[in-house]
Amino acid sequence: MSGTNKDNPFSHFEFAPPHSQNSSACAGKKHKLSSPKSCAKRVRSRARKIPNETISSSRPEKTEHTLETKTTDGRLDLLLKLLRARDGMETPIDKFGTQACVVPGAQNIKIQRFQLLVAALLSSQTQDPVTYAAMQRLHQLGSGEDGLTVDVVQATSEEKLSEILKPVGFYNRKAQQLKRVAAVLSTQYDKDIPRSLNELLQFPGIGPKIGRLITLLAWNQVDGIIVDTHVHRLAQRLGWASTKTPEDTRKELEDWVPHEYWGRLSLAIVGFGQVICTAKKPSCSKCPLAANCPSAFKVEKLSSTSTAKR
Repeated sequence: MSGTNKDNPFSHFEFAPPHSQNSSACAGKKHKLSSPKSCAKRVRSRARKIPNETISSSRPEKTEHTLETKTTDGRLDLLLKLLRARDGMETPIDKFGTQACVVPGAQNIKIQRFQLLVAALLSSQTQDPVTYAAMQRLHQLGSGEDGLTVDVVQATSEEKLSEILKPVGFYNRKAQQLKRVAAVLSTQYDKDIPRSLNELLQFPGIGPKIGRLITLLAWNQVDGIIVDTHVHRLAQRLGWASTKTPEDTRKELEDWVPHEYWGRLSLAIVGFGQVICTAKKPSCSKCPLAANCPSAFKVEKLSSTSTAKR
């Protein structure tokens, strides 16, 4: 991965340099931040104090494979090349992904884990910038440097949460889910989140993909490869899987991808799929994998032909 900041418990998830908080995504309609500058000022203020207890690093231990290794498996060579290409590449998920939605200055690591859970839950059926903006509005409900907490959610009405979450996908349902999750965490988990994937799957709004994302980011625990639409699409194009569903793609990838890369693979591929290998008009001419990709220029040509016929 790219260089990390030892004082930032989430820096090891970033491929691009820390983004500017001076973003229009920080503003909502009824619950907007006072200004983009005040958003940046608030986040910098909260970041001044980092808790002594930090989320453990997800960096893989040294193994026989490195990003410079040439292997006998063409698929693995292509994966390592993609990971190298992602280092230093700035993409939407690096700026607005779940890992970017926590308040780094929170005084209790439990609070950060809860914020990761909330951001992950909201991310379903929602674009990253929309989730990020909603999280900034939720953080404003809190006081001091902690931002959103279990207590804040419990003290906020479901109706107000719905209003704040809009336009997150299924915002009414997710407001209800947040209330239920906060109640359970408060009474059964001392306001922390469970480490067990099976326990997380009992919470409303958390399925296997979101659950794996939470355990990875909050506990540095790899419970499987996280496969979303981007990972599923690129796995097909790169010849890594020949499956119809993301779940089948996950199983096929886990059959050959070394475990040391499972945690990093999703963030790398999602970002690559957002800016290079996009769904409709992939930039094959700019892709560093084009020389070895079985789908290179074929998808690009089909997209251009389809556009011309309209």
